[in-house]
Amino acid sequence: MVHNSIDLRRDPAGEQGGDRPRRSRRMTLRSVTTAVMLGLAAVGSAPAAIAQPVAAARAPALLPLEQAFMKAATDLFAKLPAGGGEVTMVIDPLIDGITGIQSAATRGFDRRIAELVAERYPHVKVLAFTPENVAKARFVFIGTFNTINNAGQPGGDRDAFWICFALVEREAKTVYARSVARSTVGDVDIAPAASHADSPVWGLDAATRAYIEACQRSQPGTPVSPAYLDQLGAAARIREAGAAYEAGDHRRARDLYREAQAQPGGDQLRVLNGLYLSYAALGETGAADETFGQMVERGFSLGRLGVKFLFEPNSTAFNADRKLSASYPAWLREIAMRATRAGVCLEVVGHASRTGPETLNDRLSRERAERIAGLMSTQAPGMSQRLRATGVGFRETLVGLPRDDASTAVDRRVEFKTAPCA
Repeated sequence: MVHNSIDLRRDPAGEQGGDRPRRSRRMTLRSVTTAVMLGLAAVGSAPAAIAQPVAAARAPALLPLEQAFMKAATDLFAKLPAGGGEVTMVIDPLIDGITGIQSAATRGFDRRIAELVAERYPHVKVLAFTPENVAKARFVFIGTFNTINNAGQPGGDRDAFWICFALVEREAKTVYARSVARSTVGDVDIAPAASHADSPVWGLDAATRAYIEACQRSQPGTPVSPAYLDQLGAAARIREAGAAYEAGDHRRARDLYREAQAQPGGDQLRVLNGLYLSYAALGETGAADETFGQMVERGFSLGRLGVKFLFEPNSTAFNADRKLSASYPAWLREIAMRATRAGVCLEVVGHASRTGPETLNDRLSRERAERIAGLMSTQAPGMSQRLRATGVGFRETLVGLPRDDASTAVDRRVEFKTAPCA
């Protein structure tokens, strides 16, 4: 049965200083401490969001989340063919349209779409998202959900959520229908799902970018990139692998991630993340270290990559829980070794979330970048001459909300930008 409302709430709390954590019922130790992302980015690549509507002379009206969801969903399904028999569809899990991460909110939308179809559209059959069903479904439902500035001002506050739904016609390789809606921000739980929260690396590879663009930059009839279409079978297997990991079946997760990697288009960053987590959980340390190194090298090729380090709030000290920080020396060693092997110099740029005074966040972001650069300098001969540390505070946020919890971890990152050595 379709529920009357979407329950994607988070617990509100006030923010005081820079990087001050906020607690909620769903928060773990990972999100209570401050998460900083280490990124590898090509010079000149800015963290501008893929998803930002064009500036509007008059900001569109915002709806409560439930109404915005229903508007986008009913607008989309009204465009489906009628009277032609059963319509088959799979749902490729919805993602944040800026970070590419699945969250409690996007998974809530996944469930609601399936419920809504069962309740109101009897001619539409939602199939489980498996490689076998992908091969026979007519449509693939995709969707994004992320913060925006409602007036479309690039530097403005993120004061709205943007919902985008689309139906991809698989055999035609085009977008069949698309709908959008905007909602008030409210208490929405956008904390990353467990397999995304645990992943050591963040970044957007070609398949994820193509998914986002197919929803946000398309119209009916727009061709969909092969970078998305060609990996649909692998994407279905990745979903199964993530579910196995979150259920604690790490051996099955490892095997499913390996299967996904072997499929067309399956050599993706999210697969490497899943393999790393599975290897680490199984105690296969050598395989985990090698996989992490592959992700670092992927960062150089993609132009952007984030590696999670958890810091104590308002501090440059790593989290005191050794269960969380024990892997950091190995990570730093792999990053230094791969950077040395690649012969690149790195600009280390610290970032902060939109909480606390601007001057405090500028200082804290710079000091954390300096801490990372200092530790990197000890990992390889001559590394200190290859590094330069700076901080930009909260001027280049991705999520952009005034929160310090797991949902804004990517805003508290330190980016490495590759540069030619003088």
